[in-house]
Amino acid sequence: MRREEMMKTGLRTLDDSSQTEVVRAVADILLKGGICIIPTDTLYGIVALEQFTSSVKRIYDIKRRELSKPFIRLIGKVEALRAYTDQELPPSLGRHWPGPLTIIFRGRAEKTVAVRFPDNAFLAQVFSHVGDRAIVAPSANISGEADILDCTGLLETFGGLVNLIVSQKGGLEAAQASTIVDITQNPWRIVRQGAVVIEYPSLRREIEG
Repeated sequence: MRREEMMKTGLRTLDDSSQTEVVRAVADILLKGGICIIPTDTLYGIVALEQFTSSVKRIYDIKRRELSKPFIRLIGKVEALRAYTDQELPPSLGRHWPGPLTIIFRGRAEKTVAVRFPDNAFLAQVFSHVGDRAIVAPSANISGEADILDCTGLLETFGGLVNLIVSQKGGLEAAQASTIVDITQNPWRIVRQGAVVIEYPSLRREIEG
């Protein structure tokens, strides 16, 4: 990142007493096309509203990620899926929503789309401010490197590159990435086992009807 592109990065700590104030700060930045790092229901994520394509592109630059690798989208309610796919949410997977399960659907505007409906009070309040707008939320790390779970690491890596870093009081040491299931194929494919354990037999039963 060139020096002239650096910005002043704010820092806030999220806990029960600060949640309302932090939600407003994050929502205000997102609605203006800014970028934040926030705790999600899984890991820290680098987030922006999907509608701001220049901000999404900047996240690719920040993460040093190939443009051919799409980001996961977070949604605030199941109905928001309709903007992205004609596929129905399978009942055996839907029981894990809201929760740390990312599902890859056949997309409308693109070949596939990865979506998660997070189970997180902080994110739910953020969505109450930004409405039905989807949030792109790749993990807060440089592509191919380890996840960053502490405030010091986030500042060292992303200070000057994002508008705001929100650290979770107590940290995210026990955090796990989301489980990812691809339902664009038959049979479905478990891309990654994460915070939710998905068994192949249960997938087969639903496919076979």
